[in-house]
Amino acid sequence: MKRIGIIILATAAIVSSCSLLGKKSPSKLEEVIENEISKSLDGHHKCSVIELEKLDSTIFITEFDRRIKVFETRIEQNKKFHDDYYRRGLKKNAAIKYDEIYRDYEILDTLRIVKERMGDSLYMVAYYDYRVRAEVKTGGIVRRIIRRKSQILDDLYFAITPDNEILSMSTNRRTLHYATGFVIPGYSEIIKAESDSTKVIQDE
Repeated sequence: MKRIGIIILATAAIVSSCSLLGKKSPSKLEEVIENEISKSLDGHHKCSVIELEKLDSTIFITEFDRRIKVFETRIEQNKKFHDDYYRRGLKKNAAIKYDEIYRDYEILDTLRIVKERMGDSLYMVAYYDYRVRAEVKTGGIVRRIIRRKSQILDDLYFAITPDNEILSMSTNRRTLHYATGFVIPGYSEIIKAESDSTKVIQDE
């Protein structure tokens, strides 16, 4: 989230300071969003939602299918890595990929079981996508750089559950759903034992 905060400050459209007179009290949803933005900026800035637009909704079955596709794709990619390492005689690397493939198959099986057990709940809304425009009161350091007391953050995107739990926040809507799998019941436990498949260990 700190990196998102840096991106927000770097790309925000700077405006002159103004007080939002007559602004209504924020709703629970707005408060949650304001707190999340403030946290992403290290908590040093006060934030107010100016515009809040609901863009879309995702039901559970769609999210399950999205996650299943992710792991199916990763399995196919790792099979290619495994075969390549095996042909090159990199037995340790091949063994690591084999373990990762096996683990991903276990995750797939568990996801499919959970999906089946959800029954009609699969067709309930899992989360909504929102576009947010917000005003941030800048702190001393930022103020000295930009010479403004506030700035406007345009086009922040959030994935938020119906009970106002934030799943994801992004400045790019294309990446908004990268972490939305955690809306699936037990998802964090399902994937917690998965290994990092990006490191290549050389054979001794």
